This record gives sequence, structure tokens and C-alpha cells, in this order.
Amino acid sequence: MNQPQGLVSSITLSSNVRPATHHLGVRGGSFAATINERGAITMDAGERVVNWFVAADDRWHTPAIEQGVRQQRRAGVPVVETRVRIPGGDAVQRVWSVPDFGGLIVMEITNDSTLPIAVAFDSPEVICDRTPSPLGPQGIELPQGSVVFPIGHTSSLRFALRPSASQGAVGSLATLPGHEQLQRGWLASVERAGYAVLPDKALPSIVNRLRSDALVYSAHDIEDWPEDFVARGDDVAVVLALHQMMLLGEDVSRHVEAIAECTERILSRVRKSQETPWDVERALYCARHLFVACDEERAARDVARAQGQLADATSPPNVVPKDVRAVAWMEEMLVSPRRDGSVGLVQHGIPTLWRGVNFECHRIVASPEHTVSYGVRWHGSRPALLWEVGGPFGLRLGAGVTDPAWSTTDPAGDALLS
Repeated sequence: MNQPQGLVSSITLSSNVRPATHHLGVRGGSFAATINERGAITMDAGERVVNWFVAADDRWHTPAIEQGVRQQRRAGVPVVETRVRIPGGDAVQRVWSVPDFGGLIVMEITNDSTLPIAVAFDSPEVICDRTPSPLGPQGIELPQGSVVFPIGHTSSLRFALRPSASQGAVGSLATLPGHEQLQRGWLASVERAGYAVLPDKALPSIVNRLRSDALVYSAHDIEDWPEDFVARGDDVAVVLALHQMMLLGEDVSRHVEAIAECTERILSRVRKSQETPWDVERALYCARHLFVACDEERAARDVARAQGQLADATSPPNVVPKDVRAVAWMEEMLVSPRRDGSVGLVQHGIPTLWRGVNFECHRIVASPEHTVSYGVRWHGSRPALLWEVGGPFGLRLGAGVTDPAWSTTDPAGDALLS
């Protein structure tokens, strides 16, 4: 099966803006920043905000209030493009982060119009290989110390911002990797935990965004994770996020006590419940996997024993969750670990949106030792399954409600489901 091309998730903005926050940083880095739906960059826990402004042929354009603003986050990874409509085309801002020179937020402005423009920033801390205009902002009221740079038509100019946590001298910005290279690198990183090509085109980008956030905050303490990544006191989300970090290759052993505490609180809340919520069931499986990765085999067995005494789990909802549960939702709909050690493929049925449309997934984790890849092709109204298991022989596969009669231990094959 071919590697999928990166999808593009985008939002179009008007004066009535739908708020959005994108987290910026590098894998396992000590710094993090955010960029909002208008291209304003916030660093150092909200203490520094840098806005941008564009002088075109007609007037100054302020992205924070303009109507002609569009933004996209390519393939869900932290490479964010914001466009402002100006006479003759667009002013384009692209933002990403690099570990070079101790860690930088890189910003590239492209004049995608037919006339020269100037770009201004309301901060003197913007780094650029070129010297700013000695005249400063003309025709617009900006804070003292704001800087202006002219940009010819179809040209680009690169800038950088240094978070307070980064160290080291800054060399030429021209030597830094570009946004396309960063996008490819991030995609390779997030797809290490498996990926899917689905009829719901937005879902893989959502998963990539959440996994990227997990990598950005993997070196941060849990209490420092942002609320829009994992809400305070949400034990299920903490376990799901740590599981993603582990699947992406991060060392989570320093969090083993937190995993144990979260797991015990989760179990205590559902021990007497009439049913086990699907996300709790998934979090307990993830906790077992995390304990195995941390060489805590006894803890993994204890969780498995306690999980086996709980009420049956519910099926995932029809609507994709908003937080890190979206990753668990996709994985659960595709590859569902069962309490008896077997694994269900499309265990909960094939969503209506997916029916009649080919889809596939690759290297979805099914156990601490196994991954599963498969594709679904349609023969009329019946799904044909082509699968391949990675790992030791003996993993039993089933198809749950999609075809209760089908099961196999074959490591690869195909079957026409009912």
C-alpha cells in the first residue's frame, strides 16, 4: 500500500472569527508557543505576543481584524499558513519551529501579489538577516520599537523569534530548514504510531495535530500541559496522551507513578458501574501497554485483572471526540484490543460515512507486541478485508459486529465479510 500524501486541514475566517490555537514547538523541546487563527504568536506562557501587519498598495492591513484572512495547518502538523488578501493577491505568513540555535519560532512572509509590500511587527525582538527600515512604521500606530521590512512582489523574507527558554547564538536564518522539509519530518514522526487513509478526510489531520501536540509537550511536566490538549483532572486523557507519546518513541518512564495514580482513580470510578465507557476501556488497555513499556509487568497484570471484573464496555460514539480521545476513537474503530487477548477489526461496525468507500490503516498497535495493517475494499454491499499482522504468530483477529462469525490467527490474508 502506498504512503498517503499529507492532507490539508483549513479554516476560512471572516470578521466573526472561530477561535483556534495551534501549538508550536519541537519534539521533546523545552519551549512551546502558540499561534492563533490570525497569525499572532504567543510565547513564554502568554507573556509575549507578536502581531504582524501588512502595508499594501491601498492601506495597512491588520490580520487581527481583516475579513479576508484564511488559515490552514498542513496535514495537521505544526506548520501553519495564514493568508491576508491584499490588492493583487495575498500576503502569506508561514510559521514553524526548529531546534536550531537553541530553538526558534520561524516565520516566513511571502508577497504573493503583483506589487511590493511592507510587513511590520509590534516587537523589536524579531530576528532577521536583513536590517529593518530606518523609517519605522509610517501611517499606522504601533508600539514603540516596532519594526518594518519591505518585501518585493513574489519574494519571501524569513524571520525568527526566540522563546526565553532557548539558548545559544543565532546564525543565518537562511540555513534553517524550510516549512516543506519540516512538514515531511513531522509527518514521518506522527505516522510512526500508525496512520489511516479514511473517507473522513479531516480525521487523519486531527490525529496528526494531537500527536504533534503530544510530541511538543512530551518533555513538559503533566501539570504544564495546556488545557486544550489535556484538561486538568482528566485521568483518561492523561493516560491516552502518554500512550501516544510512548507509541511515537518518547520515554515515558518518568511518568510511571502518574500512570499508576490515574489508573487507580479510573478504576475506582467505574468498579461498580453498570457499563464501562469506551474511553475508559481504551485508557485501561493503554495503561497496561504503558506499564509493559516501563518494565512494570506486575502492574500491567493487575490492571488486566481489574479490567476483567468490570462491566462490558460501550461502543464509541458516532461523533469524533474533540480532545486527545479523537486519536483513541480512530484507533478503536479500526483495531480494538479485547479483554480475552484477541483483536477486533472494525469491531464496532463500519461507520455510515465509510460504507461503500475503500479505506485502509497501517501499523495500528494491537498489543504490546503486535501491529495490524489492513484495507477494506467493497464487493457490492459486502466489505472485503485484506490484513497483515506484525509481531509474533498467534494473535487472533475477529470482526465484531461487522461479521461475528469471522475470526482467524493467520498473520496475513483476505476475507469477504458478511
